[in-house]
Amino acid sequence: MLRRFLLGILVVGMASLAWAGVPDLNLSTAEIQAGAAGASVFSVPNAAGNGFDEAFLFPGTVVDATISVQLIDTNTDPIFLYPFEDLWLETSLGNLSFCSGGTVADASTDENGDTTFSNPIAGGGYTDPSTEMTLVMVAGAPIAGGGVDVQFNSPDINGDLVVNLSDIVAFTQLLGGNFGDNPLFAGDFNNDGVINLSDVVRMTGGIGASCP
Repeated sequence: MLRRFLLGILVVGMASLAWAGVPDLNLSTAEIQAGAAGASVFSVPNAAGNGFDEAFLFPGTVVDATISVQLIDTNTDPIFLYPFEDLWLETSLGNLSFCSGGTVADASTDENGDTTFSNPIAGGGYTDPSTEMTLVMVAGAPIAGGGVDVQFNSPDINGDLVVNLSDIVAFTQLLGGNFGDNPLFAGDFNNDGVINLSDVVRMTGGIGASCP
């Protein structure tokens, strides 16, 4: 009896060790600050855009939309030093394009299992504010919960990761329009509800940008 009891303890202990440090995507979390939902991040393929801490909330208010992540393993313990390169962002509809390593976390997780996404990304394309969410990917699988409401747009309007003539043509077709439930968000780089001179300046500044 004692022998079987000790064997049971050993098996349980080994199972617990096997899951230590392995992220549980249902226990792990990703969130943004209250009041930042719907903010947009201006992104450029060469990472010369805005960080998440200077995102734009309609009608053009600058807000901190930093994404805070905590990784928890199946034993409910925080995961220390989970590598930042295995944590990256995608979007639920795939409308965010990004360069290799262009959306990774700021740093590996700390002793509390925490890290953030606040740095400018290297990416392009534009998301759909009405339906698209940003997903935190952990080694290729998303943290549960459906993602966070952070949006993206870029002078790389067509999402091919280079800002060139085709993007300039697309932008000129958007000039003068008001933002509503339509793709004009693609050129409203400061999310103020209208495509105007400030957006032209950002578009012009992005010409020629490509992946690092």
